[in-house]
Amino acid sequence: MEPQHCMLCWSWVSADQKKVIEFQREVVNSIADRFSGIATDGFVIRYGNEVETLQDWSPLDTGLKKIPARIELDAESGKSQRTLLYEALNVALQKLETATSGNSKILIVVGERNNAGGGIKYSQIAKRAKTAHVQCFALLVADHNLMGGRVRHFGFYLYDLASATKGKAYDVGNSRKNLDKAIRDVLKRVR
Repeated sequence: MEPQHCMLCWSWVSADQKKVIEFQREVVNSIADRFSGIATDGFVIRYGNEVETLQDWSPLDTGLKKIPARIELDAESGKSQRTLLYEALNVALQKLETATSGNSKILIVVGERNNAGGGIKYSQIAKRAKTAHVQCFALLVADHNLMGGRVRHFGFYLYDLASATKGKAYDVGNSRKNLDKAIRDVLKRVR
């Protein structure tokens, strides 16, 4: 497999999602373990009420090992209704655009929230991801149902973005079995 450039982006854990904080830490560790031994550089961005780079470019398997300790409840949740998903994706795509063009570029989003607030539109994100040839994946982590009947309530545009970029989105919930299956599939699908 050729060297990869990867970005991991996850949402802040809001107070209503406190039951999955340990699982989100497990998700990050699992991604690091699965990419171990693959020449992959990456960075980590956290989004919620603001966008923050937690880890700049570094080998993914070692750089991610520092992140789980920084996954914490968003103390500001409830004070702001903003979830700056598109702003975070825009920052990530800008960084990935500057990566060596011969390498695969993938984006893995871990979260469950839809975008709320900010000035960037989904159409801008989809266009930028396609133009930069970034393959997008989403691991939707939550302690609640992501669908209501046949209607998707959470992660709708992440599913669309993954499909549009030859990636995939996964309803992981808080299941270790679903997580393992999703990460194995991500590794198979990476171009």
